[in-house]
This record gives sequence, C-alpha cells and structure tokens, in this order.
Amino acid sequence: MFVGRQSDRTVYLRVNGKLTFLGILLSLLVAGCGENQFTQCEQIFQIAHNVTENSKNVSYTNDEQPTEMRSWLKAAEMMNKAANKIRALHINDSELIRYQNRLVRIYRIYSQATYDAVNARESKNFDALEAARIDANKAGEMQQSLIKEINTYCLNK
Repeated sequence: MFVGRQSDRTVYLRVNGKLTFLGILLSLLVAGCGENQFTQCEQIFQIAHNVTENSKNVSYTNDEQPTEMRSWLKAAEMMNKAANKIRALHINDSELIRYQNRLVRIYRIYSQATYDAVNARESKNFDALEAARIDANKAGEMQQSLIKEINTYCLNK
C-alpha cells in the first residue's frame, strides 16, 4: 500500500499497484453524511429542549389568574414558532423527516390545546378547559415518546 499526492488537493491510495481514490472518496462521503445527520439531529434536539424548558410553567387548571392567561398565550405562540422552526429545518434523512413531521404535529396540538384552554377559561367553560388539558397531556406523552425515538435513532447511527 502506498499513499501519495497527485495534486495539492487529491490524495490517492495505491493498493496492489492500483489507485484507490474511489474508496477514499466514498469513505469521506459516508463520514460526511454521518456528520450531516448528527447536525440535523442536534438541530431537532435543540428546538425540542427549548420548548421543554420554556413550557414548564404552563398548567391547564381552572384556577389561573389573568396574568397566567398571558403566559398561556405566550406558550401557544412559542409552540407555533417551534413548529415553524422544526418545519424549516433542511433535513434530508428520510427517517428524520418522518420524525420532523411528527414533532411539528405535536407542537401544533400543544399550541391549539393552549389556545383552547385560554378560550375555555375566558368563557368559563370548564369542560372545554378539561378537554384542552387532556389534549396537552396527550401531546406531552407523544413528545416524550418521539424524543426517545429520535434519540435512539440519532445515537445508533
């Protein structure tokens, strides 16, 4: 085996007297794809982490004060923005695209449940408030499960 340069930018590997540039190129492409996938995973995780951190103080109970309602509206807006950010990510891995779409759907459910909770609270419709709480809890469970799936997928690649 012999490694040599044919130009300043290209390294060729000579194995049994034959140039093996293609093998090196393919290795670099595979490594590049892995790094690209890792970057895409990191982008998803960063947005999901921000959502989790920013939504910790939102609770869907019927004894909230008007100032809390503003925080609900901010949380709904934040969920919409997170869904838009996830949607805007340039992801080219087919499995990550499926995860991306599911996560967008979950954040839209969260956002809608939060808006529904605000409307229910304003109209003093406690049944609707309970339904919004249930929807938000389901979205939370879906998010936790999905994040575990994404984590497993990204760490095993």
